[in-house]
Amino acid sequence: MPRAPAPQAAPIERLAHHLPELSAVLEDQRRFRLEQLAELGALEAARGPAPTAADAARREVLGKVAAAARQALADIDIALALIATGDYGRCGGCRADIPVRLLLAIPTSRWCLDCRQRPAHTDGPAGAGSRHRSHARPVFRTPRGHHSRRPHRPRSAPRHPVSSNP
Repeated sequence: MPRAPAPQAAPIERLAHHLPELSAVLEDQRRFRLEQLAELGALEAARGPAPTAADAARREVLGKVAAAARQALADIDIALALIATGDYGRCGGCRADIPVRLLLAIPTSRWCLDCRQRPAHTDGPAGAGSRHRSHARPVFRTPRGHHSRRPHRPRSAPRHPVSSNP
């Protein structure tokens, strides 16, 4: 008779020792993001009546910072909700346990290491609707502005030695 796999401990039981610390870190991060968004809102409200090019650039930067802060706040709220429901520490892709060391480093992590590295698909962090990106090869700019998949390598010497025979 085949042997049944050993049952995994519930994520909360496995993390019971670390949950107070993780919850406190998440609550601190949440307070920080709320304060940050309030300050960014105040800066936006205090802008002058005549926008200049510098004001437009500043507004664009503030908008991107605010969007990142809102995303971080959403990630924090999801992590806190997962703690409340008992699902914290379980991968959202494959349902495996997320390593404790990863959760201690990134308390908002919802993906195990394997799923974090998975190429784009619909059920992992690199899938549609996620802020994570697939790990595509980088595109480098060559000195003439062309795009290349390889970094530019200056040629200081010919690739093949030139024969000195006359």
